[in-house]
Amino acid sequence: MKKLWNSLQKYTLVVIVITAVLGVLLIAFPGEMLKYAAYLLGGGILLCGVVAVVQYFVKKDSKLPLILGIIAIIFGIIICAFHRQIMSIILFVLGILLLAGGIFDLVHSIEVALAKHRSWVVTVIMSVASIVIGVLSIVNPFDVQNTIVILIGCGFLLFAVLECITYFQVKKINDNAKEKDYNDDAAHEVDFEDAE
Repeated sequence: MKKLWNSLQKYTLVVIVITAVLGVLLIAFPGEMLKYAAYLLGGGILLCGVVAVVQYFVKKDSKLPLILGIIAIIFGIIICAFHRQIMSIILFVLGILLLAGGIFDLVHSIEVALAKHRSWVVTVIMSVASIVIGVLSIVNPFDVQNTIVILIGCGFLLFAVLECITYFQVKKINDNAKEKDYNDDAAHEVDFEDAE
């Protein structure tokens, strides 16, 4: 259990850092980030397609790599050529992810409130903000891309802050549980010694 907790701690910290950095970049450079993300995505798909086609000509086992490679090359070129339209769709999907994450964190914050932790109010506010930004990203992704990119950047920052708060809440609960278990074990040892 301790190994799992340590792995989750590391994973959570990495997610917090990545989403915070991505949020800052999206807020500071919305147009450029949109364009670079599209080129990166299109270039990656294009590269996968080229590798698949080369693999076909080297091995010639099956025509499947050739077909998939050609499809990937076409999609990569389309994404690079029509990046604004493609990114609108991606922003729509990101909005759905922000909405889902906000709802999940809102449910978690209600659980924290039931456990009578003081930080639940901040968690609820951040969750609602994430939900609002997600809804805005879903409702109008095609007309105001830069604004949506900035809003999504804010959403990523909010998500990073929310995850950070959640991380410390869970850590505190875990530490309290460990301390309680230690105290219970120590009390049992004392009782056992007294019985002798």
